[in-house]
Amino acid sequence: MVGKHMGAMRILVTGGAGFIGSRLARRLLADGHAVVIVDNLFTGHRQNVPVGAQLVEGDIGQEATLAALPDGPFDAVCHLAAQSSGAVSMEQPLYDIQTNAVSTLLLIRWCEKRRVRRFLYASSMAVYGNPAAVPVDENAPVSPVSYYGVSKLASEHLLRVAGNSWVRPTALRMFNVYGPGQNLANLRQGMASIYLAYLLKGQEVPVTGSLERFRDFVYIDDVVDAWARVLQQPDTPSLAYNIGSGRPTQVRELLRLLIETCGLPSDHPVRTLSAPPGDQFGLYANVERAAAELGWKAQTPLAEGIRRMVEWAGCQEGKPRAAGGRATAKLP
Repeated sequence: MVGKHMGAMRILVTGGAGFIGSRLARRLLADGHAVVIVDNLFTGHRQNVPVGAQLVEGDIGQEATLAALPDGPFDAVCHLAAQSSGAVSMEQPLYDIQTNAVSTLLLIRWCEKRRVRRFLYASSMAVYGNPAAVPVDENAPVSPVSYYGVSKLASEHLLRVAGNSWVRPTALRMFNVYGPGQNLANLRQGMASIYLAYLLKGQEVPVTGSLERFRDFVYIDDVVDAWARVLQQPDTPSLAYNIGSGRPTQVRELLRLLIETCGLPSDHPVRTLSAPPGDQFGLYANVERAAAELGWKAQTPLAEGIRRMVEWAGCQEGKPRAAGGRATAKLP
């Protein structure tokens, strides 16, 4: 039965120094909860850790890190620590499985030992691979095309098994999350942030794959709201939920919007490259389950979200100089 938690909770947030994890930690603190963050700071940053949160530096995929976590009861775990690049997963599949799936198993066992009942997991649209039909709902076949997708799906199965015991798990299958705070220095993960990083420098934008590919972009604050809503419930009717906008956006459209918002010429150079192994051509979310069972729906239009992201990045204050030369691929 779905209900609401009473009072403040003590919550462990893994990956809490990263993009999504740090924003979630801030929200939880603002809601009056106590937050303990564990992060190895490989891709996360210490300065992202919000004031008021306790930081434990370490790899959650190592049992020694779990043993070093503070004593006392926890009410919930929000597991966002992960290797989150599909391209990196294809280059280092063993690292990907260890970082994503093994860490989930170890954390589940820790929860069972510590009697931590709620387990929220950062899953991904990558579990769907290249679906036969879109929008994709949670009952669609799951057939990952990257090791990253495999590791996320494996973690969901681990949660399904754990759900037969004390743990009450929920997996949030996040689509393309973007917004202020995204790591512009990481050029291996985050389509919107990668393109924006090149535009801020006035450089040609390399695009791996067709400009006709499409994605479902969902704004960071909407995503955090979904996590907060799930945490209010001691259990959820379903294990997995799509967390997306429910709208498809072509890569071409995203680039046009970013270029325009940055105040750059419409023919800013863009160069298309071959798609990497494990790339998904196009998908977007059916979000009816999240609306019906969680009362959640994304609220931020893409144009508004991109405007906030560009403003945060300082693009409006000091517009980057357009790169010289002819555009390799002029966006119509």
